Amino acid sequence: MKRLFKRILWFLGAIVLLIVLLFSSYLIRSRSAIKKMTPVETSQITGDVYAIRNSYVNMYLVSDGDHYIAVDAGINKGDLKTEFKRLDIDPDRVKAVLLTHSDSDHAGGIKLFDKAEIYLPENEEQLINGETGRFLCFGNKLAAKDYKLIKEEIIRIGNVKVKSIPTPGHTPGATCYVINDRYLFTGDAMRLYNGTVDLFPKFINKDARLAKRSMKKLTDLHDVQFIFTAHYGYSNDYKSAVKGWKK
Repeated sequence: MKRLFKRILWFLGAIVLLIVLLFSSYLIRSRSAIKKMTPVETSQITGDVYAIRNSYVNMYLVSDGDHYIAVDAGINKGDLKTEFKRLDIDPDRVKAVLLTHSDSDHAGGIKLFDKAEIYLPENEEQLINGETGRFLCFGNKLAAKDYKLIKEEIIRIGNVKVKSIPTPGHTPGATCYVINDRYLFTGDAMRLYNGTVDLFPKFINKDARLAKRSMKKLTDLHDVQFIFTAHYGYSNDYKSAVKGWKK
C-alpha cells in the first residue's frame, strides 16, 4: 500500500513539475514577444477613429457622432481611465464594446464600460464557460454579467455598420471587425511588420494552422483602407499591407 501511495505521489509530482515547466517556458517566450510589440500611443488617428494604449496593447474607439463603439477593452480599468482623460472622452459615452476575443489583455478593462453593450464572438464563449481551456485546462474570465453573442454577420450600432469576420486560430472564437466598410480591426489575428501583414508567433496561437487559414479571409477585402492591429500599430494602406501575403 505504501509503495502504491509513493508511486501516486511521484506521478502527481511529475505532472505538477511538467505543468510548471511548460508554463515557465510559455511565460519567458511571451515576455520576449511582448518586448517586440509596437502599439501606437493614445491619439486620434482619423476623424472618427481613436487609439488607446494600455501597456503593450491598443484598444480602439470609433465615433458615431455623440457616442463611441470600442473594439476590445484593454488590460485594466484604472490605466484606461487615464488614457480616456488624455482624449477628453467620457468612458460612459461608449455604448458598445466589440471583443475580438477574451484574453485578459483585450477584455481586462471591461468594467470601465458598465453602461455599454458587450459583444462576444459566439465561438469564444467556450473559453469562459469552462468548456475549453486557453492554456492547458485553464480558461479565460470575462468580468461582464451580460453580453451578446455575435456570429458572422452584419449589424448596425447607431450609425455604425459592423461586419464580423470569424478568424479562429489565436483563440477558437477570434473575430475581426470591418467597420463602415473601410476600417479593419484585427485583434490578434495578424500583426504588421515593416508595413506588411504577418502571423503572430506560433506558440501564441492556440491553433497556428487554423490561424494561417484565417488570414486568407483578411487579405481580400474590398473597400478596406485601414488595418488596426492590437499590438503592432496600424496601416493606412490596406492594399500594400496585404499584397505580399502569399503563405
